[in-house]
Amino acid sequence: MKKIYYFFLLMTASTVGCIDSEPKDKEILPNLRTLTDEEQSLASYSGDFAIDLYLQLRNHDDTNLFFSPYSIQQALSMTMNGNKGTVLEEYLQALRYDNLTIDQANMANKGLTQFLQEVDPKVTFNVANGIWYKENLTVKEAFQEIVQQHYFAALSGLNMANPNSVDIINNWIEDHTNNLIQNMLDKIHDDAVMYLVNAIYFKGDWKYQFEKSATEQAPFHVDEQTTVNVDMMRTQEPADFRYLKSDHLTYLEIPYSTGQYSMGILLPDDLNLDKVEEQLNAENLLRWRTAARERALFLQMPKFKLRKKIDNLKEDLQALGLVTPFKFDPRNFTELFDTPTDYLKINRVIHDALIEVDEKGTEAAAATVVEIIEVTAGPSTPLNIKLNRPFLFFIQEKHSGTILFIGKLGDPSLL
Repeated sequence: MKKIYYFFLLMTASTVGCIDSEPKDKEILPNLRTLTDEEQSLASYSGDFAIDLYLQLRNHDDTNLFFSPYSIQQALSMTMNGNKGTVLEEYLQALRYDNLTIDQANMANKGLTQFLQEVDPKVTFNVANGIWYKENLTVKEAFQEIVQQHYFAALSGLNMANPNSVDIINNWIEDHTNNLIQNMLDKIHDDAVMYLVNAIYFKGDWKYQFEKSATEQAPFHVDEQTTVNVDMMRTQEPADFRYLKSDHLTYLEIPYSTGQYSMGILLPDDLNLDKVEEQLNAENLLRWRTAARERALFLQMPKFKLRKKIDNLKEDLQALGLVTPFKFDPRNFTELFDTPTDYLKINRVIHDALIEVDEKGTEAAAATVVEIIEVTAGPSTPLNIKLNRPFLFFIQEKHSGTILFIGKLGDPSLL
């Protein structure tokens, strides 16, 4: 087994949190409110999507893995609004928005995002959405209103043929991830008509910080045969962490600032993380969260920096049920443009994520790019066709399709 523990950032607040009735002077308290039914449902469905996508991505057998299901879900939630009918249903099912209408999902995304950004004044959590479309196309007004009102997306026309256009998108991503995600998009596709981009940035200090002087080299057991040395951080005094020992694993929450955000840990009793992953589902995670209790403990954890870029999530999203959008199909993106286009499809869903964990806290960022392209007979640059080998030819009338003459030229020297 190559991986040792599973970690995730999570909200530890319930829909209505309990606040100490006699707070300390100048204590910064979380901004809690009751979530709407739709927001609560969306938060639950987002957890389902996160776990399902993690279990799909683990099949790639990467030694280390890190991604933001929230960023991916945001980008695809915007994208789904360009569709209707059976294709829209695929988005709703793949994103695990099982019992929500598209209107409910849009409203809940807006409300939940605002809540996540405001709940902890001591944690920075920024979300940005941007959309670039081929400048000679007209985006439907209804689509513009939805992505602007519910996802606060900025829409801009873009000269897709300009080689510098890729820098416009990449610079935007860098600006909205505190320069952590750089040069994400390699190029603008020749047939691109739209890029829908989400970027998120998180920065939180530990509630119980580690002393840098206590960090020292210590063994990290990769598997039974392999041990590597890492910078191991250590708490000097015992602190209260939510903890649960259950089912051959340890569940732990390492809190940030007010405790509304935490890093969740699932640590196997032995070196076999597969056993933990086999138990990972929404029901078990809820059970572990609910059963966890505060307990005073000392903590040792590695200091690390991890970046993972996924060039295309196509196959993984198809495995979750999003199939038609990746094909040139007349049902795709009928609600996107007023300007007539040929068949459209998602060509790539690119994802890039980075996390850095040290004695002070955690800094993380991610971006997701959905690339939509148009079917074409060839690239936009002029072709050079040479009829310098045998070919078949015919004379036809365009409207009726009637063929008047047909033949082939196999050897001009015999003419």
